[in-house]
Amino acid sequence: MEFREGEVYIAYKHNNPLKSFKFKVLKAEDFFLEAQVLEGLINVDLWDTYIVRLPRMQQELQFIEISPYHYDEEKNVLRIIVLGYFLERRKFVRFNVERLNIPIKSDYFEGIVENVSLGGVKIKVHKWLKPLTEGTPVFVEAKIPSVDKVYKFVITPVKVAENFISAKFEKPAKVTSDFFYTCLQLLNKELAPIEERRRFRRFYVEPLGILVDTPLGMGNLVDVSLKGMKVFIKKPYKVDEEVLKDGFMIAVRFPDEPEEYLINVDLVNKTKNGYVSFKINKWDRDALKFTSKVLEKLSHNGDIKEV
Repeated sequence: MEFREGEVYIAYKHNNPLKSFKFKVLKAEDFFLEAQVLEGLINVDLWDTYIVRLPRMQQELQFIEISPYHYDEEKNVLRIIVLGYFLERRKFVRFNVERLNIPIKSDYFEGIVENVSLGGVKIKVHKWLKPLTEGTPVFVEAKIPSVDKVYKFVITPVKVAENFISAKFEKPAKVTSDFFYTCLQLLNKELAPIEERRRFRRFYVEPLGILVDTPLGMGNLVDVSLKGMKVFIKKPYKVDEEVLKDGFMIAVRFPDEPEEYLINVDLVNKTKNGYVSFKINKWDRDALKFTSKVLEKLSHNGDIKEV
């Protein structure tokens, strides 16, 4: 990856960017980091996912997904697994808040807030009061019903369409910032960045002999990524196809270890020659522990192959 030893970064919790911590990289390997926590130790939840924005000059912003999995209190050293990366085409990650039904109005329009970022807002227009041109600063009022608070600030539309407006925040910065973070607090764990383009690295793990028990049968893990996994079914079971339409759980374990990891997945594809593909639908403790264990074994074996 692209972490540099001695550099300082900020990690934001994947499902709640209000929780963050600052760390300094002490040692950087391909898939693992050792870091010193500088601020926000209370926000470090082991086996949870965080996003780190990497500084890029004159290029698309780059974001890396990480998960801390061990903390040495005496040395103040955090051990981190690097899960993967995705490219975000905006300067700020946007969050969909349409479900909050936040009314916003001005002399030009009435509508609700569709999504919001630290840098701006997208408005779904319900009613036009008079024509609005792009680049014209507009004074708006937005009321968040659940907190009974009215926010008054200025936006500048960068795109005006028949039923929506995309605009950047202008002033006052304290009000727009408070508005943004209030929205995030209300979304809480339902937060989800939109319009992200993920790029997943898949690793060939068949030589590790990882055993997988699924509703379709017993088999071996062929490859794994942040997106999912492929399994070769050696001993098929008879199964009702209706059961496979919803998410289910599979059990995985290494041949030389007793610990079993239960991972929530969705069935993506199955072939006539015995290969089954699953999508990991929940990055919980077991899924993260299993992934880190796989990468550790690959690193120690020195036989890392991407597929």
